[in-house]
Amino acid sequence: MIKFFRKIRQKTLTENKFYKYLLYAIGEIILVVIGILIALQINNWNQEQQDRKKENQILLQLRSEFEENLQELERKDVMRERMISSAEKLFKIKNEENYTEIPLDSLRLYIAYTYNTPTFDPVLGTTNELLSSGKLYIIKNNALKTKLTNWSGQVDRLREYEQDLRQYNMNNYDPFLTQNFSVKDLFDGVYQEKEYYINKKNRENAVKEFLENKDVDDYIFTIASTCDVTKQESFLVRNYLNDILRLIDNELKK
Repeated sequence: MIKFFRKIRQKTLTENKFYKYLLYAIGEIILVVIGILIALQINNWNQEQQDRKKENQILLQLRSEFEENLQELERKDVMRERMISSAEKLFKIKNEENYTEIPLDSLRLYIAYTYNTPTFDPVLGTTNELLSSGKLYIIKNNALKTKLTNWSGQVDRLREYEQDLRQYNMNNYDPFLTQNFSVKDLFDGVYQEKEYYINKKNRENAVKEFLENKDVDDYIFTIASTCDVTKQESFLVRNYLNDILRLIDNELKK
């Protein structure tokens, strides 16, 4: 087509028809511009298709990652529920004189649960890679991009509460237990598959000393209340996780 215009242009020049030459020259320029625009459009379309494929792949990875994180959070919430429930049971048992009627293994398990320090350990590989590599632009949903950007802040706030409990256990509760009771008699065989054949009477005495110690109440109360506050923060994180998963699923359905 361009050769055709060139021949006509040369002919018009030889015939001294400048006006026609100008029209053909403009036509040739327009044709070139149109060709460039079409090429750019095709290139943009191809790039858009590639980005959408990448986005779909990333969304699938994110969904897998956040589903795993949700399961991890739920496991830690179960531990927190057990801690609070065990503390409540111990308070009730300590106020009753017939605690000897409760199975020894149950009593030791309640005490052991108060010694837990559950921490949320989310998988962050895909999210961190997406944020650090500058590929977040591939995600078209602005609400989802905002959620992903703020996700680490949600995790950090929950971890602060978890660390409060961990620090209290390490700095206060653990020294109290080791200084006032036989830890091996209290906890042997509660979690481990292997037991060290500690005399049952020793276990009974250790539990009795624990339940009759007046200072225990303050420690259990602090643990239960701190754990309850952490559970509330965890509830907010769980809602945040579910929002992210909902946004991801909505994008994958498009």
